Amino acid sequence: MIIFGSKTVGSTVKSGKFDCPNCRREESYKLKNYKKYFHIFFIPLFKIQDLGDELNCFFCNTAYIPGSILSQEQYDTRNKLGTLSYEENNRLGLEPCDFGKRVGAYAIDLAIMYAVSLTIVLLVPSISMFFMFIGFVYFTACDFVLKGSSLGKLALSIKTVDFDENQEILVYNIILRNLVKGICVYFPPLFMTSLLNQDKRAIHDLAAKTMVIDK
Repeated sequence: MIIFGSKTVGSTVKSGKFDCPNCRREESYKLKNYKKYFHIFFIPLFKIQDLGDELNCFFCNTAYIPGSILSQEQYDTRNKLGTLSYEENNRLGLEPCDFGKRVGAYAIDLAIMYAVSLTIVLLVPSISMFFMFIGFVYFTACDFVLKGSSLGKLALSIKTVDFDENQEILVYNIILRNLVKGICVYFPPLFMTSLLNQDKRAIHDLAAKTMVIDK
């Protein structure tokens, strides 16, 4: 039974029209980027290697090297000029961080929170009833002070941004994000939703319209 290893994951980064040499007419295409990930039980955790791009004709499915078919402007995936939606176009330049990085950052934050919590409880035993709120206060304060980062995120060079505008998160969205995140703590499998979409957004990201990216 294969427990861990590497797997190749492809994602469509752009679509549009081009003159297909094989079809000898204008057809639709999909430009895909392939990355190799380390996986455990086929769940991709973090990127090992960027394998590059491939362009496929929608009609004949012939694969091309994108740079040999598209112009430089057409091939610029940071300036998506194809048939992507308005929402997708607003995410230009954003690179979602790997799931493994998010887990690592959260582990660092948990260690910090437990150390702080234990110290507070030992010094002020009566405050133990508020233990469940420490996580919410910690992450909310970090998002405000560190502009979308926690201490764990800073250590791994990732941060949370507004999904539509690639800017700092609004106050309302910070609070909403951490409230939903607090609920998800009681149902850990909910965090796995970040593995089910191309942008790697968990439920609290979807609720607050945020995205965790590499700096």
